[in-house]
Amino acid sequence: MIECRKDLYTYLKNHINDMTEDWLKTIENSPSTYYTSNTSTAAFAKLKESHRILIENVLTVFIEEKDMYTQNLNDWAVVIAEKRSKDLVPILESIQQLNQVKLILISYIRNFAESNPNKLTVPIVFNWIGLTNFAFELFTNIFIEHYDKFKQQQLSVQQEIINDLSNPVIPISEGIGVMPLIGILDMQRTHFIIETTLEQCSEKKINHLFIDLSGVPIIDMVVANQLYQVIYTLKLIGVKAHFSGIRPKVAQTAIQLGIDFSKVSTFNNLASALSSLGLPSLK
Repeated sequence: MIECRKDLYTYLKNHINDMTEDWLKTIENSPSTYYTSNTSTAAFAKLKESHRILIENVLTVFIEEKDMYTQNLNDWAVVIAEKRSKDLVPILESIQQLNQVKLILISYIRNFAESNPNKLTVPIVFNWIGLTNFAFELFTNIFIEHYDKFKQQQLSVQQEIINDLSNPVIPISEGIGVMPLIGILDMQRTHFIIETTLEQCSEKKINHLFIDLSGVPIIDMVVANQLYQVIYTLKLIGVKAHFSGIRPKVAQTAIQLGIDFSKVSTFNNLASALSSLGLPSLK
C-alpha cells in the first residue's frame, strides 16, 4: 500500500499543472472579483501559484508523517488566510473554491485508480479519498480560524483610526484646545475618548480643553457619567475642561434622566466658550 501511495503521489504531482488548468476553467465566468480569470496578469499568476502550492502541500498527506504534513498545511493556511483577509475576499468564496479544488483532485485520484485496476482495491482508494478530505478539512479549519483573527485585527485597527480621527484634540492657542465630538457616544467610544484625551492633552500641553457636543445627537446616563469621568480625570493632570454646544434635545433628556451639568463649566456654543478666554471663535 505504501508503494501504491508513492505511485499515486508521483502521478498527482505530475498532473498539478493539469489540475490547475481544470480549476481555472471553473472560474472563467465567475462572478467573483477575486477568483476569476478576468483579472490582471499579475493577479492571475498569483492565483495559479497559490493553487500549485496548496496542491503540493495537500499531496504530502500521501508520503509524509502526520506531524510533517499537518505543519505544511497549517503554515500555508495561515499565509492564505492573511492574504485573503487583506484583499477583502469573502470567506464563503474561498471555501467554495477549496471545495472545487478538492473535487478536481479526487477526480485525478479516481483516474489513477481506474488506470491501475489490478493493483488497487476499493478500501485503498477510499483510504486515499479519506486522506484527501482530511487534508482539505484541516486546511479549511485553520484557514477559517486565522481569517477571522486577521479580520478582527483589521477591524480593530480601522476602529482605532476612526476613533482617532473622530476624537481629535485640536490646539488653537498656547495651552488651549478644542475636542469636537460627532455622532453617537457609546460606552466603548467614550472609554476610548478618556484614554486618548489624556494622552493628547499631555502631548500637546493643553491646560484648557473645550469639549464641543454640538455634533452629539443624544446622551444617556452611562455616557454622561463617563463624560464626567473625562472631566475629573483631566482635572487630575491639570487640565480644566468645559462643555459647549449641548443640544436642546440632549439637555432635555439630561434633565429627565437627572443628569446635572451644573457642576461643569458649560457654554451655549463653541464661539461663546472661546470668547470666555478672550479668544476669537473658530471659522
